[in-house]
Amino acid sequence: MPASKSTAVQVALGEAIRSARNERGFGQEAFAKHVGLDRSYYGAIERGEFNITLTTLIKIAAGLRIRPSTLLRKACL
Repeated sequence: MPASKSTAVQVALGEAIRSARNERGFGQEAFAKHVGLDRSYYGAIERGEFNITLTTLIKIAAGLRIRPSTLLRKACL
């Protein structure tokens, strides 16, 4: 099966997540562990390679202590 192509929104959401994580001083691996996600999966999220579920977005937002809507707003600007 061919790999799916990242959409602009997926990439923008990944960038918003990465930016928020960096602002809070987390390394990628430490943050992935903090929110209970596999490190490689989390890295792929930040690169916009996955169309993540709402549950995963909420988990990431909670770990960043921000609302999921904040991340979505940044991704859709």
